[in-house]
Amino acid sequence: MAEAITKNITQVWWKAGNVPWELQHRPFRVAPHIYYVGNTWVGAYLLDGGDELGLIDTTVFEDVYQVIEGIWELGFDPRSIRHILLSHCHIDHAGGVNQIKSISGGKVWQSKEDTGFMTHEANLELGDDFKIVPFAVDEFYADDKPIRIGNLTVHTRLTPGHTPGTTTFFIEDRDEDGRALTVAMHGGVGPNTMTDEYFEKFGLDKGLRRQFIEGCEALKDVPVDITIPSHPAHGDLMKRISDDPMDYTPLIDPKEWARFLEIRKGFAEKLEK
Repeated sequence: MAEAITKNITQVWWKAGNVPWELQHRPFRVAPHIYYVGNTWVGAYLLDGGDELGLIDTTVFEDVYQVIEGIWELGFDPRSIRHILLSHCHIDHAGGVNQIKSISGGKVWQSKEDTGFMTHEANLELGDDFKIVPFAVDEFYADDKPIRIGNLTVHTRLTPGHTPGTTTFFIEDRDEDGRALTVAMHGGVGPNTMTDEYFEKFGLDKGLRRQFIEGCEALKDVPVDITIPSHPAHGDLMKRISDDPMDYTPLIDPKEWARFLEIRKGFAEKLEK
């Protein structure tokens, strides 16, 4: 299983680092005021708070120009991004931080638990594939203090496993009729960083895998209307969207969150055996 995971990831890495345009995807809406601006490999989400914007993850350095183009295509100005929220510090999610910050001045948010991991060998392993540009973190998440982005409210939840500081987001949104909707994104469910081989190679605590499993179980009962993944393949996002890029309604499914977590938890449990 681990070999198959590594092979598939390596193939996508090569494309992302050498021919990123082959992974390009037009932006689309996933919730009333949330838009997908990532590629077919790794996600990035634009949060429209009205008078200011937020961005969850940035993709890699080589692809961030497509994130910016997608924001413009949607009719928004990337210079209005005031908050850059990182799900975790892996380079495929944080590789474009400095470019986004340089044009917007947005505040960079990350978990305190991932700060030390930023320079860990395990986090820098993609340095041969992608440009790594160090960045500064402006604010740390506090799970008891929501982040306000205009009309949107983002609640964070530390969910270690994929990295020590992986963070999950619960976003309060409202539709055109004023109905409240909760949108959730688990910060990282990839099993590639939870194999015995990975832990042993980088000297990491295998307890991270157990934390991930327990975290998924604990989150399953949280009411969620729309589930969005940090990598589109992890939640079959591209298969669930509408032909109309602005129609998010096919993604409304209160049962999807628990189903998604159960599936991802299952992958990790298999790695424990």
